[in-house]
Amino acid sequence: MALLAGLLALACAVPARPPAPAPPEPLPAPAPEPLPAARPQPPCERIVAIQVFKSERRLVAECEGGAEVTLRVALGRDPVGPKRHAGDLRTPEGSYHVTGPARPSRFHRFLPIDYPSPADADAGLAEGLIDAAQHRRILRAHEAGFPPPADTPLGSGLGFHGEGARWRGDSSHLDWTTGCIAMTDDEIELLAGRVAPGTPVTIHP
Repeated sequence: MALLAGLLALACAVPARPPAPAPPEPLPAPAPEPLPAARPQPPCERIVAIQVFKSERRLVAECEGGAEVTLRVALGRDPVGPKRHAGDLRTPEGSYHVTGPARPSRFHRFLPIDYPSPADADAGLAEGLIDAAQHRRILRAHEAGFPPPADTPLGSGLGFHGEGARWRGDSSHLDWTTGCIAMTDDEIELLAGRVAPGTPVTIHP
């Protein structure tokens, strides 16, 4: 009887479960993809074009080989709109060229451009600021590769320059020139040493 009772008890018992398998070990995180190596900027040994964005007070010098140098600049004291005549304190807008090497200036160094351009001369003639003879003189100077005449009502003597002692540090926050494009003395030295006469200059609004 005891043996029978034991067998019945075993028949009603819940069979023992095998132990649960251990959770799998987490897979190691994949190794990160290596970052591409930084592409070295080519040196700026020669500037082949200059662009000025007046509304941003930004100059971009495009270098042979693909590098660019970006500078903060100051403009004429009346910075909005293209230059139209002498004494209007505006920086011109349009397509120009460097007309000669940098020379000493009370603003440290001065790098000239060929304002007024043929387009400036056309606008001046249409607005009655210059006469037909003055218009022809400006166009002929450009055709011959000479700086335009300096004695017309459109003005002249514009370009890039430094600050000198009087305006040192002001080009970062103040439009202070009579129409030129100003930067620090170190920055005009950078341009002067890398720009040749004939380098194109585009001045955007």
